[in-house]
Amino acid sequence: MSQAGSLPVSARLFIAIVSLVGVPIVVNSTLVLIHSNIPPEWVLFTILTLGSGMLTVKVPSIETRVSVSEAGAFAAVLLFGPHVGVLALALDAVRVSLHWKMKVEQTIFNFANLGLSMWVAGSVFFLVSGTRPLYLDPPPPTILLCLALMTATYFAANSGLTASIVALANRQPLRSVWMKHYRPLIPSYIAAASVSLLLVLAYREAHLMAVALILPLLGVCYLTVRSSYGRLEDTREHVAQLNRLLISTVETLATAIDAKDEVTHDHVRRVQRGTLALAAELGVKDADQLKAIEAAALLHDTGKIAVPEHILNKPGRLTPSEYEQMKKHAPIGAQILSSIEFPYPVVPIVRHHHENWDGTGYPDGIKGDAIPLGARILSVVDCFDALTSDRPYRRRMTEAQAIQILLERRGTMYDPAVVDVFVNAYSRIMPPATATPHPVAQAMGEARSHDREEDRTDAGVVVGAGYGIPDGLLAFTSLSRALDGHARLSDVGALTWLLSRHILACDAMAIFIVDEAGDRVVVRYAAGPGIARGMSSHVGTGIAGWVAATRKPAVNSDPALDLGAVVSSGARPLRSCVALPLVDRDVLVGVLAFYAQAPEAFTDDHLRLLDLVAPKLAGSLTAAAAGGGHTPDEELEMACAPAGGYRTASQKASQYH
Repeated sequence: MSQAGSLPVSARLFIAIVSLVGVPIVVNSTLVLIHSNIPPEWVLFTILTLGSGMLTVKVPSIETRVSVSEAGAFAAVLLFGPHVGVLALALDAVRVSLHWKMKVEQTIFNFANLGLSMWVAGSVFFLVSGTRPLYLDPPPPTILLCLALMTATYFAANSGLTASIVALANRQPLRSVWMKHYRPLIPSYIAAASVSLLLVLAYREAHLMAVALILPLLGVCYLTVRSSYGRLEDTREHVAQLNRLLISTVETLATAIDAKDEVTHDHVRRVQRGTLALAAELGVKDADQLKAIEAAALLHDTGKIAVPEHILNKPGRLTPSEYEQMKKHAPIGAQILSSIEFPYPVVPIVRHHHENWDGTGYPDGIKGDAIPLGARILSVVDCFDALTSDRPYRRRMTEAQAIQILLERRGTMYDPAVVDVFVNAYSRIMPPATATPHPVAQAMGEARSHDREEDRTDAGVVVGAGYGIPDGLLAFTSLSRALDGHARLSDVGALTWLLSRHILACDAMAIFIVDEAGDRVVVRYAAGPGIARGMSSHVGTGIAGWVAATRKPAVNSDPALDLGAVVSSGARPLRSCVALPLVDRDVLVGVLAFYAQAPEAFTDDHLRLLDLVAPKLAGSLTAAAAGGGHTPDEELEMACAPAGGYRTASQKASQYH
């Protein structure tokens, strides 16, 4: 019987019923023995039962133990009647409970259960055999049949009552509990019945001296059962260790892939925990199914390896063709995982986690209960976590907004029963965003933070307003150089910023230049808060990286994707961005990006205006790079210098003191 936690009401009620029936039976048997003329040898058989009961064996995986005490109890019943067996087993139940420090309700249940089971079995034996206790009458011709019936009755009653309370306490199906943990005990009960018959015959033919010759058989029974269960327990623990290793490896690899995306950071681990918890809420108890759900939750996006990064990280809605490519990740993930011989059904869950309840999903268009339960559970949790997390194309939603969307999709995209349970339980089962990150995600996050810090250190200070240079003076300086035919990147950037900021109503600007050697786009001109020269993104990631990879503009994307989460907080948060590629004669020069504090600040009209300017700006940047001849640090100084420029470091320093 389980010792874990407080028992459900149903389990407590079951204990009360068994106790109300069993305890009076044990009390009555005790009174009968006190006032009877049964030979005193019954005490020796009671002691034999208690002594053999000390040779206990733990049933693997649950807190239940068996012993060979039934041999002595069966012999006592055959020789002296059912009352001796009832008292002997009831006392043995108390001894076992005290030894293993069981709770009061467990002790009472075991006491009543064994007494009741033995009384029913003994009564059946004497009713069917029609004989008196065998110390008075010889064994009947049908002794073997009657003993087998008594043993079967006792085993059915005892194991049935015990399996019932285990099932109620752990909320598991009764049949599965009995089949898994108690059916294997049948051989030990057959052996106990055989030994009990030998004890009876020895007692009748040679009295107690021959009983001593039978006792070694009890030891053999005990050693056999212990060895069998020992091997079973070792095998179970070995399998459990292998499963923990498998899940740990899968979790580490899945988290490493997930951590590459700064926006969906730790997504798979949150989905894994939420999916397992939701499965428990739905009453999923099958161990293999739970393991399959756990692994599939970690691996459900494996197929995105085959989806181009510029599609995965696109800061806007996907085009129909891009969406078709994205949809391939489910069957591709299933195909990849099919090469792994999982001992439980992971692949179907991964393949079908984007199927819809009404059959409009992908890849196979199946619907209703034809969708694996694990996939139906995973899809709801995955959607909720995605909605409440930052994405390249939007900021996170509140939990209330996400729940509303799930309810709107109930019965069309998602299983209504799964949605209903999730809505009632999500506040308890979903891990918080502040949960301790996986070591892999933490290590990659620290590495990214270190890279950003180095970028900021190398970048120095923010250009433009951060230097306190008047806008008019900066524009005049840049214009004079442009008219002289010696415009540099800093001049192009300054003129672009000063002429565009009021038209676009923006608060910051950056010009990213392509670094082909590093496969990155790097900020070479920056104006406004939150942007530093030297900041960079890999081609294909972030807003600027995606624009560089696809040569397509992005409108009203989240600035945090390029500049980090810090720009979304503070006194002057940046909430929207427009970025477009700068292409000169089919060669990508860089990316121009404007940022605004207002959400959804940029319109299609703004984009059309920038499209007109972009080719000329790209040509100017190409010319500046070809003819300027200055290092990036010199460019930075000149962009921030007065009209005459700085001649020495001491002159530069004197402007600040």
